[in-house]
Amino acid sequence: MIPIYIDKFSKVPIYKQITKAIENGIYTNQLRHLDKLPTEKDLCDLFGLSRSVIRRAYEDLIKKGLVISKQGYGSFVNRRYHFNGTVKDIFNFGNLAKKEVVVIGSVDYRKQVYPILGLQKGEMTYDISYRLLIENYPISLQRVYFPYKYFQNIEKNVDLTDNLFHMITNEYKYQISGIYTDIIASEAGNVEALLLGIEIKDKIYFATTRIVDIENRIIAVVLHALPGDYVKFEEVIENEKY
Repeated sequence: MIPIYIDKFSKVPIYKQITKAIENGIYTNQLRHLDKLPTEKDLCDLFGLSRSVIRRAYEDLIKKGLVISKQGYGSFVNRRYHFNGTVKDIFNFGNLAKKEVVVIGSVDYRKQVYPILGLQKGEMTYDISYRLLIENYPISLQRVYFPYKYFQNIEKNVDLTDNLFHMITNEYKYQISGIYTDIIASEAGNVEALLLGIEIKDKIYFATTRIVDIENRIIAVVLHALPGDYVKFEEVIENEKY
């Protein structure tokens, strides 16, 4: 925990002094994402303050999005990337994110995506999973399905960490006419919790994106999983046409 200096003779309210000290710790990286903060009782005992003063400081930090409170667990630093953008941006988060390939393979059927792609069981599709990180913090899982009939030899010809749209338009020469995304709020399962560094049953957004070319074919499907603590898709995301 960073040192918090309290000046009880200052004209600055004590709760603001506490807020400022924790803010400085976050902005200077002395406090990292998901670091646990002292309890209200601990700070009350340490500084001889009323709980209402500490609570007000924490409430200010929560309003600013710098702290999250989990009932029964405590208060934690929240330094994830806060996303606000269009559908296209969630693939690379404005080029801020580092893309990490988790697994590349192929499948001959996936109940969730084959009807969307208009494929029959037995038709092969690349199945590529990524994890996106900003400042080494995982912010998104993406699972991309590329039908063999549209994308040949991806594993040999393509830099899998490249921008998805650059790959589609530059390497395979497809012209994209639209991107369409459906989003639902849900809870994280074991896999999402493990790879995103969150708790099982934490709020999470699942998004299904259809990439359509100028011949009105769905040429790829992307499944996203994004932690709900830092993104509000219902408010900021709209389907995008090229």
